[in-house]
Amino acid sequence: MRIGFIGLGIMGSRMAANFRAKGHELWVHNRTRDRAKALLDAGAQWSPSPRAMAEVPGIEVICTCVADPPAMEETAYGAQGFVPALAKGTRVVDFSTMFPDLIRSLGAAIAARGGALLESPMTGSKNGAAAGTLLLMCGGDRALFDELQPVLKAVAAKAIYVGPLGQATQVKLVGNVIIAHMLEALSEGAALLAKSDIPLSKMLEVIQASGYASPYWDFKVKALVERDFSTHFSVDLMHKDLTLALATAHEKKVPMPATAAIREVYQTARAQGLGNDDISATAIVLDPGLGRKT
Repeated sequence: MRIGFIGLGIMGSRMAANFRAKGHELWVHNRTRDRAKALLDAGAQWSPSPRAMAEVPGIEVICTCVADPPAMEETAYGAQGFVPALAKGTRVVDFSTMFPDLIRSLGAAIAARGGALLESPMTGSKNGAAAGTLLLMCGGDRALFDELQPVLKAVAAKAIYVGPLGQATQVKLVGNVIIAHMLEALSEGAALLAKSDIPLSKMLEVIQASGYASPYWDFKVKALVERDFSTHFSVDLMHKDLTLALATAHEKKVPMPATAAIREVYQTARAQGLGNDDISATAIVLDPGLGRKT
């Protein structure tokens, strides 16, 4: 297929590489071209703007993976946005995590051009993006979801159809709320264990033999034990997603007091210069000693 990919960050660059590796013709765009070098060396073609990508003859699918709602607004509707240039029949797959209302309005704008939008927010970290084993939550028309299986299978081990546009994004935001709660509990527990001279590895042994075992604990406890805060999912992006989740909760009059408190931990981490680090670095906010190599 002829596929365009906009947004070559930690996740997007790895996902785009899978499209190229699996034989699709690929055009790429990013705000900074240097992030596209490896893809261009592998045979992808450069689009100087989102609009130029929409104007590629015969482009079938445009994928987006951008950081936040303002970035999506600029990518879709800015001076060089792709929406006004979409050819009839073009499919758009958004792998970002946005606000549900923004997804619905974007879907309407794309439909007005004769195209169609499938929202596909993801989970699985940069390792899953590189391996093509992400989990996708998909929203939009069910027939479109079925039609785009070759696109989804290029980057994911599983794609779950959730419902109409906006619902998959809402599920993703709730999923990230749960992850943030899990990590906050781990960070608070790690801080208490450190002050009690108990190795975190011993707590992991107990957890993984219990009813609250999870592969997530192996992943994040290992990061804390090794003081490895290399970014899989950044503090800045989780802060953004918690902010979006709280906005939807406010809209629907759903109280989320614990989530609001946890967001402030992320805001503190950002104030301390940890915004680009992995979310496991929020443990340092509670105990700076957890950030020092042992």
